[in-house]
Amino acid sequence: MIKKAIDMNNGQTAKPFSRRAFGALSVAGAASAGYAGSAHADNHTDNNRGGAFESDAEMVHALRKMRSNTDGSLRSGWLEAKRFSYIDGEIAPLLLLLAGSISTSRDNGDGTFDIKLIETTYYLDVDSGEILDTLVMPGTGKVVKVPLYRSGPGVVTVGTQTKDTEVSTGDAGVVGEDGEKEEAAFAPRGDVELDRSVGPAVIDENTVWIPTEEYGRVFPVDPKQPRIFYKESAIWQGELDELLDPNVTAASAKLSYTAATSWRPWMEMGDVKGHTMSSGIGATCNSLDEMPEEWLRLTSIHHPDILDDPEGVLRGVN
Repeated sequence: MIKKAIDMNNGQTAKPFSRRAFGALSVAGAASAGYAGSAHADNHTDNNRGGAFESDAEMVHALRKMRSNTDGSLRSGWLEAKRFSYIDGEIAPLLLLLAGSISTSRDNGDGTFDIKLIETTYYLDVDSGEILDTLVMPGTGKVVKVPLYRSGPGVVTVGTQTKDTEVSTGDAGVVGEDGEKEEAAFAPRGDVELDRSVGPAVIDENTVWIPTEEYGRVFPVDPKQPRIFYKESAIWQGELDELLDPNVTAASAKLSYTAATSWRPWMEMGDVKGHTMSSGIGATCNSLDEMPEEWLRLTSIHHPDILDDPEGVLRGVN
């Protein structure tokens, strides 16, 4: 079963989850980051250790340490979340998310870094925690097929403010039972716009929080298809002494996450007005052995190549 939610202050090593246009994470939200009484790093207060993160580039470098490894070696991360449906003011639990990623990163020399990653997400039953084959959707009563999600290898550029445009092929991240990709389960064919931001950092004694935002939209080629959106807010929590230590290439990190998303095509919601909300927690880990046992079990069944040769599957992107 899914590992129990981690106390964000219990000192356990946390793991990361990064994403492209679409994804899943969440259960702790911004409140778990403890903003009360914290000092903004860009104000250089006494809690800022006399100038930690004096520039945006230093803050982004700290985030890279939390999300990835600055020596270029492999890192992995996980996310556990609950997703709810929102229809005309009615809120209902929809499913659980168990997501994982493997990644490497490189510095671009301009205050940004590229993170190369593969992501997988498993959709689980809220009560049993078992992987879902089908799901009864609220608002329609339809029994729909629940797909597996896998994306990558792909590269995302991370900086204080970044904007990307892509093309959604309509099949990315969708894997059928026969191993072939199925069309339009997560997003239709169309143009994708992505806006991302990092910071400002918040520092309280030795605890650092760095918020990140992502807003993605898909504009379908077919005008009859609805526009898809994804809005994510994540907060990465680390330790200042690790982030400032030049000998530390991969800092411990915990993650709290919330996201709003439109209905996905696989949900078959038609004209029902509404969306989904997700909330969860996650962390980065330094080896696949530290990943949640259930993610490892499901990945060994559905994506064994990721466990067999993680570095090899990442080599598909320059």
